[in-house]
Amino acid sequence: MIYHTLNALPIAQLTDMPVDIDYLAYMMAGIDRGIRNVHADVQVMAVSGQLVPVSIKDGRHHDSWIHSFTAQYIDEMIAEVDRMTLKPVMKRSASLLLGAGRLLLRLTKEQTVTVFPSFMSTTLYTDSQFEHVGRITEELTRCFPHHAIVFRTLNTVHDDRAILCLQSAGYKPLISRAVYLFNPNEAHSKNERKDLKKDIKRFNKSGYTVTDQLTEDEFSQLLPLYEQVYLEKYSVHNPHYTEAFFKFLYDKLKLQWFIVKDQSRIISFMAVQQVGDTLFPAYFGMDQSVKGLYFMTSGLLYQYAIDNGLKVNNSAGAKDYKLARGSRPALEYHLVYSGHLTGTQKLAYQLFTAVATPLGALLLKRLQFN
Repeated sequence: MIYHTLNALPIAQLTDMPVDIDYLAYMMAGIDRGIRNVHADVQVMAVSGQLVPVSIKDGRHHDSWIHSFTAQYIDEMIAEVDRMTLKPVMKRSASLLLGAGRLLLRLTKEQTVTVFPSFMSTTLYTDSQFEHVGRITEELTRCFPHHAIVFRTLNTVHDDRAILCLQSAGYKPLISRAVYLFNPNEAHSKNERKDLKKDIKRFNKSGYTVTDQLTEDEFSQLLPLYEQVYLEKYSVHNPHYTEAFFKFLYDKLKLQWFIVKDQSRIISFMAVQQVGDTLFPAYFGMDQSVKGLYFMTSGLLYQYAIDNGLKVNNSAGAKDYKLARGSRPALEYHLVYSGHLTGTQKLAYQLFTAVATPLGALLLKRLQFN
């Protein structure tokens, strides 16, 4: 059974709640209060004693890539191609391919139900979240016969067993990105260890300070730093956060914060999520004019992981930096169930997955793994 409010949920019957209740309540009250370009109806299920939130997308809104296939695979790629120096014939070929992809995704109607939505670029899972995949899928396909069912952002290293579980239930892997994973227990080269030490030495010599504390009047400094990196430098299709959202995250979620200051001025911040033995830098921003600041801030994350014996899912981007510090590339997939759909909608999902996944995996390995 699906519930529209937390008050209706039989909390006393739940034995496994693998999501933060405060964050779930925030999502259900309207996630667009905190992420302006994400529109979702978040509901909850109780499956064999497990709390299972779902996010229903109806295709009416032009959402951020973290909640939209069209934004991730087409709009983001168009922006990426525009930034690249390519021969005219290659640009035309890319434009034709992306145009065909846009048409296919339009035929899907962009109707999806995301299971365990995080509204982050990466969703970290626990093993228990895949114990009831069959029952979850059966209930969702009954309630949402015109929506594809999606588990987002599983990678081939940390989530290999979960991917096999979902595939055995009829889910198809849709290529997402190349991500970079750091394990402090792996053997790292002399140069990798040396570069990590350089980042910390650079921070120690900089005169900057780091804290995990924010005062009420400092939250206004975070959003401009985030926007400098993700909206102004990279893409308008990244999430459009609000200042109030960062305050909510700080007050209510169990995140590890690294707030770097030049005297009293915040020059970078990173809010890190931990699930099990894995860290994920979920929110980040910095003053782009400060030389070496990305290296120093990321160095603090790597050092924290090493000191505490924790892995890092360092998401996508900054390939050369991450590889030089000992992160290893892995392919990330969304797992999509469309077997219950009919007609053009089903065919469009099948064709898009059949083309995008092998082609995307090939290109990502060539471009992002070395």
